[in-house]
Amino acid sequence: MNFRKLSIAVLFLSASGSVLYAQETKKDTIKNEKKIEGVTIKGTTKKGSESNIINLQKRSVEVIERVGSVQLAKQGVGDAATAVTKATGTQKQEGSGQIFVRGLGDRYNSTTLNGLPIPSDDPEFKNINLEIFKTSMVEYISLDKVYNPKFSGDFGGANVNIASKEHSGKPYFKIGIGSSINLQTFDKGNFKLQDGGPGFFGYKTSTFIKGNPYQTYPFKTKWNFKNADNPFNSDMNIEGGASFGKFSLFGYAGYENSYEYSEGQEGFFFANGLPNKDYSDVQRSNYKTNTTALVNLGYKINSNNKINFNSNYIHSSDQTVRIYKGYAYDVDRNVIINRGDNKITTTWINQLFGTHKIAESWTADWALGYNMLNSKRPDRLQNTIDAENFNLLAGSAINNHRYFDELKDNTVLGHAYLTKSFDKFKVTVGYDGSYKDRKFDNTTIGMNFNFITPVDPENIDGFINAGNNSLFTYQTFQPSQRLFTPFFYTIKQNLQSGFANVDINLSDKFIVQVGGRYDFIDLQTRWNDAVMGEGKKNKTYNKFLPALNAKYSINDKQNVRLSFSKTYTLPQAKELIPIAYYDVTSNVYGNQYLYPSDNYNLDLKWELFPKSGEVLSITAFGKYIQNPIARTTYSTSAPSDMSYFNIANWGYIYGAELEFRKDLYSWSNSKLYTFLNGTFMQSQQELKSEAEFSKENNGKIAQFSGQDKDDIQGVANFLANVNLGYNYKWANDNSVDFVVSYSYVGKNLYALGTNNTGNFYELARNILDANVNFSLKQIGIGISAKNLLNPHYKIEQSNGAGVFVHRDYTKGRQIGLNLSYKF
Repeated sequence: MNFRKLSIAVLFLSASGSVLYAQETKKDTIKNEKKIEGVTIKGTTKKGSESNIINLQKRSVEVIERVGSVQLAKQGVGDAATAVTKATGTQKQEGSGQIFVRGLGDRYNSTTLNGLPIPSDDPEFKNINLEIFKTSMVEYISLDKVYNPKFSGDFGGANVNIASKEHSGKPYFKIGIGSSINLQTFDKGNFKLQDGGPGFFGYKTSTFIKGNPYQTYPFKTKWNFKNADNPFNSDMNIEGGASFGKFSLFGYAGYENSYEYSEGQEGFFFANGLPNKDYSDVQRSNYKTNTTALVNLGYKINSNNKINFNSNYIHSSDQTVRIYKGYAYDVDRNVIINRGDNKITTTWINQLFGTHKIAESWTADWALGYNMLNSKRPDRLQNTIDAENFNLLAGSAINNHRYFDELKDNTVLGHAYLTKSFDKFKVTVGYDGSYKDRKFDNTTIGMNFNFITPVDPENIDGFINAGNNSLFTYQTFQPSQRLFTPFFYTIKQNLQSGFANVDINLSDKFIVQVGGRYDFIDLQTRWNDAVMGEGKKNKTYNKFLPALNAKYSINDKQNVRLSFSKTYTLPQAKELIPIAYYDVTSNVYGNQYLYPSDNYNLDLKWELFPKSGEVLSITAFGKYIQNPIARTTYSTSAPSDMSYFNIANWGYIYGAELEFRKDLYSWSNSKLYTFLNGTFMQSQQELKSEAEFSKENNGKIAQFSGQDKDDIQGVANFLANVNLGYNYKWANDNSVDFVVSYSYVGKNLYALGTNNTGNFYELARNILDANVNFSLKQIGIGISAKNLLNPHYKIEQSNGAGVFVHRDYTKGRQIGLNLSYKF
């Protein structure tokens, strides 16, 4: 028997650089296919290339949707949050890096890095802010909207998996620099920064003096804001990779910052149309930094065994200064509010993976992870000033305060999977386990004044300073003997899971995957809060989750898929623990009486692959949710108080998705291509009655506006992404890509209103970006123009008295230039 070695680049399902040994073909699955005996096929492939992603989507039993590094580079996409919005059925929640998938927001989604869960950087959210993951260190981003038992059962919208880059091919070293300007920011002489903020690189922290505040002035930083000297965005990064025998190494390190200034308005109105808060002039200055480093080390023991170690360090800061001018009902006057807020987060993710082929038909995969997170809001400040006489408002210590908090999260986790292949079917069994220990501390230092005098709103330090300490009364909401003991919550979460999947080849064209997962969840919580007091609660849940995935290949270019599953949605720590979070326009409280939702998911998909790198697919989907969770206002003396409830008995979402990638026209060395997608959705939920609310939530009542059914939060009627690209290649190593990207996000329910105040709706917006990338041998040049239409990010409150502005501002157009050199 003769053996021939073919050294070619191939597309395949395993990791790049694998060696595939083709055995003698026993059955032809495609008509006229030739039999090949004893061929060893070697090659590498870019897992982030469009052709490989489409090929994997075609062959997989499960429904897979990915956005690869090649496509992201063409579009000039710089972070994972924006990258995910290029996938079908997704939208980004304004004001955060959180993603809505098929209308379902943060609590319904999950985020993993290389298949292992990673912690949130903010106690407000379940998922980490995807903006802090830079696409330069990403091979691809997978959006799994269809459940299979390998995923955590806490799944409703999607699992977002970020695959780190792994080096293959020739060694290289690359350095890049860039800068951009926001056209409504760069020429503003009043872009504000906080004295106690994180500084240019985002590492500076501040604290307070814990002595007796009546003898020692407790604050180390100024109350006054300062102006930014040069609000220009900057970006610098290095990356490289090399192979050393059986070892491969990829490394990335980068830093970037951004400035964004906006002017707008915010408000909250009663049912009769009178304002509770009506800030007609709001100035926002937002400064962000992101420092990221990644090391991915691979060791290929032999053709059957491989180990990878991945370590990812992420440090981010987010500083916002807001100056509100307008009417406040609680003090019944026009006010000026100075609000400075900053967050500093350090995340260190460590992962060890192993992949092993055992004998001819057995494979094993395992992973261990240790995640450490520290997130601080060091030195948030607020002043409230009478707009007529310029006196600092007394009476409530929260009107003038400093706030300090710290979140620590440590998680140990891992999984082990074992797969056995038979002639007609394949069996996979697995275990997942994680243990999370999270603690959140917070201290508020509120101020009242023994002496009132007018102040300069731009020079608060002229009055509040160490020399006038005897004029101030401090309030930390703790007894005097433990004045600076922080309020806190702790949560310990133990999750133990087992699953099994069976892939059955019913014929050469028909594959069915049947599986199930069992999740044991143990939650232990404790808290101490100024408003809600002390308490603790332990909860245990047992969940069994069946799943079905089926694929029928009509021919070599067409598939039909059907998927059904049951999943659940856990209340998150911030939703479940009765701690208060205060902002200018609303206060939010956790609710210890929440319980999980149950989700039923159904998908039917047809897909066509005309040629390599091209796809046309149409999907119909539906979700039925029992006892969905939502945030809403409720009946208290403060109409803007909010909490979380199992708001409805049931809710449903149904819709259709279209995805299309196609080379439109080719000539000479040029190509015109497109990739586009669109999603149509409808939703409804049956709201609970006042009696049901009171029974489930220890007397808390949510009164709606007379309706017993309504839309589900975040479900836009229509979403779309349209990309048109032009590619030209010359002299082998040179190319240019020009891509115009348009996105549409339809009107959707932002929040349900209670007490007849009406619902809040996020209005539709249109987004247009353009990007040009030149690749000239070793030199890369990128020119970007983003947010060219500069749409209004507007939320309206609608009730019987009319339609009012809840929030309205623009983000500004941005123009940038990036340069890179590859050695």
